[in-house]
Amino acid sequence: MHVLSYFTTDDEALHVATSPDGHHFTPLDDGAPVLRGQVGAGTLRDPFLLLGPDGLYHLLATDGWSSPRIVHATSPDLRRWSPQRLLEPMAGVTGARNAWAPEAFTDDDGVVHLLWSSVVDPDNDDHDWHHTNQEHRIWHTATRDFTEFTEPRVFFDPGYPVIDATVARAGGRYVMAFKDERGENTPGTDHKNILLTTFTDPHGPLTEPTGPVTPSPVEGPSLFRRGDEWVLIFDHFLDDGYGALASADDMSTWEPTDIGMPPGMRHASVLVVP
Repeated sequence: MHVLSYFTTDDEALHVATSPDGHHFTPLDDGAPVLRGQVGAGTLRDPFLLLGPDGLYHLLATDGWSSPRIVHATSPDLRRWSPQRLLEPMAGVTGARNAWAPEAFTDDDGVVHLLWSSVVDPDNDDHDWHHTNQEHRIWHTATRDFTEFTEPRVFFDPGYPVIDATVARAGGRYVMAFKDERGENTPGTDHKNILLTTFTDPHGPLTEPTGPVTPSPVEGPSLFRRGDEWVLIFDHFLDDGYGALASADDMSTWEPTDIGMPPGMRHASVLVVP
């Protein structure tokens, strides 16, 4: 089963859709939210679902534009949810201004690795998040129980702003898709597209990025396996639409593919459940 998590422009809450094969997704509850934000900013932006080593679904979400905290909750079935709490992975980092689009992956030892994008700027707490590019980098922490975490560290810094990292396990390596955050939020801009990098050790290092593999401007990529191919979806955020590419090889070549997804969704992520 494929499980799609997303929020909408009109409703920054957790929405869920499912598909038996990754070709057409049907929203639960006729598209109504299955969970609303109850802590922090009261929103669930960029919702991401991980099936953890404990057998529970773990929700991670952005706690608003300018919070350095991450919303976390668990569920056995995507219906019943634990009380939400705020993780503070950047609590010891002076000048941390935000924590966007948290995601996670699990290594072979059952350790969960969290990734998110943050701006660290000790001298300026007045950021125009909506209109001005910020110096985001991808950060990392690891945990076995979502209670104790390793010290946060910069996981990926290519020398320019990057956001929206997502990781898939492909054979003996990890593949990470991310957004090059340079450029302008206008049609035809340079950058603002999705690139790929790989690593074999869950702590890095990462290879030189390849791509872009998408048009621009887009954001919010998600990588998932569909039968004998890989699929990459991404948010055309200026047009309130979604794009999808498929790769039948090792993700070196991509072709457009059809996929049926709910209307109005933003920053969607796909979880494949065995």
